[in-house]
Amino acid sequence: MSDRLIQGMAENGDFRILAAQTTHTVETARELLDLAPVATDALGRALTGSLLLARLLDKNIKNQYVTLRFEGDGALGTLIAEGTVAGHARGYVENGAPPDLSLDVPRAIGHGVLTVIRGTPPAGKPYTSQLTLGGSGVAQEITRYLHTSEQIHSAVLLGVLNRRDGVAAAGGIIIQTFPHTTEESIARMEALIKEAPPLSTLIEKMPIEDVVAQVLHGLDYKQLDPSFNVPLSYTCPCTRERALAPLQLFPPDELSEMIDEGGTEVVCQFCGRKYTFDVDDLRSLHATPDA
Repeated sequence: MSDRLIQGMAENGDFRILAAQTTHTVETARELLDLAPVATDALGRALTGSLLLARLLDKNIKNQYVTLRFEGDGALGTLIAEGTVAGHARGYVENGAPPDLSLDVPRAIGHGVLTVIRGTPPAGKPYTSQLTLGGSGVAQEITRYLHTSEQIHSAVLLGVLNRRDGVAAAGGIIIQTFPHTTEESIARMEALIKEAPPLSTLIEKMPIEDVVAQVLHGLDYKQLDPSFNVPLSYTCPCTRERALAPLQLFPPDELSEMIDEGGTEVVCQFCGRKYTFDVDDLRSLHATPDA
């Protein structure tokens, strides 16, 4: 089934639920970026998390996005995942094929810094939060972010299931309390989460709607009208113009060297698309308007 994000409530309105099926989105990332299984697992969880976080923003403001930047000392190096309120995601892994095949996601990311950026282009300055990576996994780090930076009690479930021929299942759930949520309701929710089987194994077997209903069985879960569903996809908005713009920041001697070499090529780190710029393109960066 197609990737999508759904929304709902549980326990008579005590909990807000967002859930996403991202199997095709993560598989597209794996193919475009040529990722090893552990890199696919890590980036897939981060992409899903970024999409869920983006939908927590004001739905009426277009172009909003959330970027998760994991800068750890693990084998993957820097990992970036970006999700938009419209349901588009893209990502990057510095070392997409680490040689150690025994690595799990927490060790592959390691310890370091997680930077969360919330933006609304073109207006305003992005809001940035940082926290120390505890080496505990993507879902746990996002949970800590929501608790420490957003002051929202949340539970985050993320999963990616790799098979020999690619991604078999991927998705996630965010469960959030409201100020009126009772301790008894929170205890019941925590017990169900602990008992739930791995999320990706459920997504492989059934639609995300049924996955959430099974995880939250007994808590009066109700999905919002399907008109609130959001289609999800791996989408990179790179263009030839955007690829050329950073070259303008190069020192004149470096641009001259590129011109002497007959041009240059820029590769988008998020989708692998290649843009070739010839001598005339590079010379245009030197051009200044007549006084």
